[in-house]
Amino acid sequence: MISLLARTLDGGGVYGSTLHYSMLLAFVGSAFLVLLYLWRKGRLDMDEEPKIQMMESDEEGYDG
Repeated sequence: MISLLARTLDGGGVYGSTLHYSMLLAFVGSAFLVLLYLWRKGRLDMDEEPKIQMMESDEEGYDG
């Protein structure tokens, strides 16, 4: 879709390249900003505690 829009502007020349790289910068930049925000808040949630809680059995008599 984006490449089709870029080609219709000027056949993939200066305007298309500018559109392509500006979209690329916007997507990568926003993802980087979200990563930095979550890292600063300590909410990346890369610890093992949720996995361990899900793997524990809730039933006492069940050996699974």
